[in-house]
Amino acid sequence: MNILAAMIVLLAVVVPATAQDAAAGFTADFIADFERVGGRLAELAEAVPADKFSWAPSDEVRSVSEVYVHVVFTNTFIPMALGAAPPAGFEMQEGTDPMALMKEWEANLTDKDEVIAKLKESFEYAAQAVPTITDLETTVETFGFPGTKRAYLLILLTHAHEHLGQSIAYARSIGVVPPWSQVPAGGEGDG
Repeated sequence: MNILAAMIVLLAVVVPATAQDAAAGFTADFIADFERVGGRLAELAEAVPADKFSWAPSDEVRSVSEVYVHVVFTNTFIPMALGAAPPAGFEMQEGTDPMALMKEWEANLTDKDEVIAKLKESFEYAAQAVPTITDLETTVETFGFPGTKRAYLLILLTHAHEHLGQSIAYARSIGVVPPWSQVPAGGEGDG
């Protein structure tokens, strides 16, 4: 009986530690990739001339600046929706329609330097906020469908990658080569 009791105690200690380690590993992996994609988006935004921030391939889609601001909003909104404290100085009144607020930000935040500053701030905020989000297996409903907090964090990460790809296509359409793809004299770029 003592062996059984010892095994139960051991399992009670090991299983939660393993779950915590898995969550910590996921969070560390998330942040590393999130910061990498954020750095690429900021590099690309810095490479685009200010007079091209209003460019869009058609009237039906977001402009260059609107894409970046859309990312800023998502980086701010999703962690808050999952329980993270808002960024310093940010208040969202109860009953505010997040999609309307996002459209307002996209319409009003157009200056290149300000957009880049907000883009960088949003990635820094989210990277600091994500580790504070607990209970990653808890189901929430943020965009009209249920998903775990972990699933919504994956949406945040893939969202950043999606708009990096879109921004690369926009940049190349206006003659801007992503800085990390430029071929150095006598060498090869990395894609």
